Amino acid sequence: MMSTATQQPTAYLDRVNGLFTQIERWSRERDLTSSRYSIQLNEEAYGVYTAEGLRLSAADGTPLGALIPIGASIIGAKGRVDFEGTVDQAILVDWDIGGPVYETSIRAGEEEKTTRRPIYRGVDEAGWYWVESRQLARAHRLDERLFWDLLFLVSDDDLRG
Repeated sequence: MMSTATQQPTAYLDRVNGLFTQIERWSRERDLTSSRYSIQLNEEAYGVYTAEGLRLSAADGTPLGALIPIGASIIGAKGRVDFEGTVDQAILVDWDIGGPVYETSIRAGEEEKTTRRPIYRGVDEAGWYWVESRQLARAHRLDERLFWDLLFLVSDDDLRG
């Protein structure tokens, strides 16, 4: 069934813009070229809407990767952006403090006890995260150092400095 939703996920688009603005600043400091481009997303909750992606290139024009918005309607997150490079991909998710949780409810007679347990360790502030290991439940908030590590992971081009 095709959605007739017309509401745009404004908060998600604003957070993606903030992420890209930060990455553009880090990239300029290392003489990388960045360029934004339009992409159409289609989500059941919002219908079709336009977002921006971000391409990254070395100073000589060699493509390094692209950050591609995936959507705001992501289970367990406020949004997702994929970081696709020439050799690999990294997934960034936007989480509130604590990140996604397991919630368990047990009913004993008239009483119900609910427990909430975070799925990932280290989600101590809201922002964009990369999950290093699902098995170890380890997530890291995106900062400049992690960005350069991820760029190396996805492009095999060592600009970590």
